[in-house]
Formats: sequence, C-alpha cells, structure tokens
Amino acid sequence: MDSRRFVERRTVPWWWWLVGLAVALPTTEAVVQGPDMSQHPSALLTWGSLAAATALVAGCLRALGRSDVAVDDNGLHAGGVVLPASTIGRARALDESAAHRLLGPGLRADAHLSLRPWIKTAVQVEVNERDDAAPSCPYWVVATRRPSELVAALDEVARHAAGQDLETEQKASS
Repeated sequence: MDSRRFVERRTVPWWWWLVGLAVALPTTEAVVQGPDMSQHPSALLTWGSLAAATALVAGCLRALGRSDVAVDDNGLHAGGVVLPASTIGRARALDESAAHRLLGPGLRADAHLSLRPWIKTAVQVEVNERDDAAPSCPYWVVATRRPSELVAALDEVARHAAGQDLETEQKASS
C-alpha cells in the first residue's frame, strides 16, 4: 500500500527549455564558425557540437528540476531532507506576496528552506520540538505549486502522528 499523501515534482517551466535551445544554437554556431573552423566547417562538427550543447543544456535543466516534495506517513520530504511526522506543526499556505514577505528581511537564519526560484508560492511548516531532540529550526518553507493540497496533506499526517503518539503514551502509562 502506498502511504504517500502528496507528491510534486518541481520541474523547471516549459519555456526554460526554449531558452536552453536558444543558448545551444548560438553555442554551436560559435564553435563551427570560430576562427579556426571558418574556412572548412564540417557537417560532423556542426551536428556534434549541436548535440553536445543540447545535451549539456538539457542535463542542467533536468538537474535543476530533480527536486521533489512528498508527504507520507514518515513526514515531509523536500530536497532530500525529511521532517518527521511527529514534529510537523501548523502549516500555512503562502501566496506569492506572503512568501515574498516571509523570505525577506523577516526570515530567520535558522529556518530550513527548500525553494525553487521559478515557483512563487510556498508553504510554511512550524516545527514542533521533541523533548529528546536537539534544537533545530523553528520552521520550514517549501516551494510548491499546490500549497493548499500540501497543507491538507501535512495536517492529515500531523493528526495521524499525534494520534499514534497518544496511543503510545496511553500504553506506556498502563
């Protein structure tokens, strides 16, 4: 059974691929028409440099978009880091202006950020400290295109984790 309640792949916008192509084509022309090759450009060099430039740009764009956000029974997964379900506090959706204000001068230096510059909306998640845990960050800010869905999934996981913690305490005291 799949316990994931929310999954989002934070890929780059489609128009960035057009910009990448606009970078790859002049790069190819510069290689082919460079000072040493202007006399005898070859088709192999032309197609080879176009393929290499396109592959380089595509690799960079894919690497930028390899960040996922997921919520499952274990907690919030963002950018390869996990916020355990038992420490998920209040979550609130941030529209573009609220995210901009939060990430401005009022940002705490010890906050955990998982942002992508092409995603303008986000979710702020307060971190509930556990008694046995070392002090960590006060909150996370996670960029997402679907903030209300992420907040709903986080609330569900937090309620589920709180119910399990209550059951564990009741069993321990009896």
